[in-house]
Amino acid sequence: MNTPPFLLAAAALFWGAQTGNWLVAAASAALLEAPRYVARRWHLETAEFIRVADFCTVLLFAIAVYLYFTFGNPRAVTLLFQWMPVIVLPLALAQAWSTARALDLSVLFWSLRRNPMRRAIKLNLAYPAFALWLLAASAANRQDAAFYLGLTLLTAWPLLLARPRSYAAPIAAGMLLAAALAGFGGQLGLHRLQQWLEAAVPEWMAGGARTDPYRSTTGIGTIGDLKLSQRIVLRVEADPAVSAPILLHRASYDDYLGGTWVARDARFAQLAPVGGATLGSTSAWKLNDTREPVLQVTLHEDSDGNPVLSLPANTARIEGLAAIEMKMNALGAVQIEHKPGLFSYRAQVGSSNSAYGPPTPRDLGIPKAEAAAVALIANELGLAALTPAQVLATVKQFFTDRFEYSTWLGKPAGGRTPLSGFLLATRAGHCEYFASATVLLLRAAGIPARYATGFSAQEWSKLDHAYVVRERHAHAWVRAWVGGAWRDVDTTPPTWFAAEAAGSPWWSPLADVWSWARFSLSAWSARAGERGWSGGLIWVALPLLAWLAWRTLRGRRADTAAATGEAGLNRPWPGQDSEFYLIERRMAQLGHPRQNAEAVTEWLARIAAQPGAAALQRLARLHYRHRFDPAGLSAAERETLRTEALSWLAQHPLKST
Repeated sequence: MNTPPFLLAAAALFWGAQTGNWLVAAASAALLEAPRYVARRWHLETAEFIRVADFCTVLLFAIAVYLYFTFGNPRAVTLLFQWMPVIVLPLALAQAWSTARALDLSVLFWSLRRNPMRRAIKLNLAYPAFALWLLAASAANRQDAAFYLGLTLLTAWPLLLARPRSYAAPIAAGMLLAAALAGFGGQLGLHRLQQWLEAAVPEWMAGGARTDPYRSTTGIGTIGDLKLSQRIVLRVEADPAVSAPILLHRASYDDYLGGTWVARDARFAQLAPVGGATLGSTSAWKLNDTREPVLQVTLHEDSDGNPVLSLPANTARIEGLAAIEMKMNALGAVQIEHKPGLFSYRAQVGSSNSAYGPPTPRDLGIPKAEAAAVALIANELGLAALTPAQVLATVKQFFTDRFEYSTWLGKPAGGRTPLSGFLLATRAGHCEYFASATVLLLRAAGIPARYATGFSAQEWSKLDHAYVVRERHAHAWVRAWVGGAWRDVDTTPPTWFAAEAAGSPWWSPLADVWSWARFSLSAWSARAGERGWSGGLIWVALPLLAWLAWRTLRGRRADTAAATGEAGLNRPWPGQDSEFYLIERRMAQLGHPRQNAEAVTEWLARIAAQPGAAALQRLARLHYRHRFDPAGLSAAERETLRTEALSWLAQHPLKST
């Protein structure tokens, strides 16, 4: 390794500080630095390095598959980057403990292994390994000043040592300090810009895939075909008494402004785990005052981090959730701080919903732009003379008999708003239209109502033995205040579910099997972690690594003198008396030397056009067998190597000057 002493060790320990994997970091640091103080080496050919590199490639693929199935993207990509220097550590150690000063690029790139003209390109792995440790630490960084300080010091260390001697150390250090301060200020400014953008345009930053508990752009006014994903985002296991469809609430909104529902004054309040459990451990969380929950729904969710939970109405407690933080607002949205990937929790459903805030004057508001159309329909249905229960039944029957669900919409005619056009003209639309119109009609009848969003779970999967919820099962409905409690009211025609399912692509069953396999592996991994099995997985990989090391290193020992090119070895190796070494020396004298760490076969391929090189292939094979074959050469073969080598030397003398 050509890095300054202890630089690689410091990078590995810095990685350990960022990821928390101190034991792995300390072991890696010791193994990388020990060759500077231990004389023993192994003489490895390019073929042995390729074997180690291929092992690292297989290990990389296996870990990538495991992380994807266990955590999903983007968490799997982040974790893969975090563990990358450990995955390629066997190859770095192979060079560190070998006599090779550098490796052929063909070790790293398969495309070069059949291209003899490019095999001579060499690379020392020390600085690439150093950069990889820093990159992995950056993928796991805690975004604090200590990380930036450590990164700056580690980067400045080799730069100062490698500076041109025309730059005095204080001047070079001052320039590096100025660059570091500028970099720190720049990244701090970018971070604050990102925070501002996320606060200003959360829907755009979320890409439409994540619920914003403060604002929902409903899709009212959207022209064209509604295209939704087949991806499974939830699996739901429910008590037999829970009938489908199961409405899973994420967020509610109380103010409608031109196609956008907004949650006004819906501040979140932090919840404490039941019994004072430690945050981040598997805990229970109390949402309302129901003493005896009557039903249970288990949910397995796939999230990209810090999700808003999908909960049945009247959820009283949440159990089995290892959240770092949980908070809730008065409109019933529950958000947690949790790492990305798959996680599970149990919703205990009670008989009351005291967690939802009581009605406010805003729950009766009707925007001026929609007031005329809403009043016309309310008068037509005679809602003012009906009881709340009758109003709900009448409105639901109105939408069932006179409207239809559609995944395609055109532009409203006559200068109407999209919602007015839906009520008075087209009478077809998405669930957002039905829910928004229902909220305003109920308010016109004097019933407080809110717009609710989440998912509708009603697709049973025999493969999962549970309901599966896809992104296209995202749904909108109404929460109405009737009889002193909030009730879920869904006026979208039930045909909506089949209408969207009809657009499923032919490959959807294959994607479902893939999703099930990933979920099953993730669930197994979680159970293994709870039972302490996951730590034992390393004992499965260690024997394979030990076997590779024995297979690669046996019979290849040499000392430091070989690594530095010094004459003579402390201990002779098999085949040291081969006359082929005389041929190597003669070719070097003729101007065609074998390069450092270059295999004999590669050297002969490179000089194949030189006089006498073609005749050396057979002698090279005998030479290799004399060196590496445990059975060695027979007496006749040994004599052949000697006589033919001497004959070649006689035919290719040095030119006299």
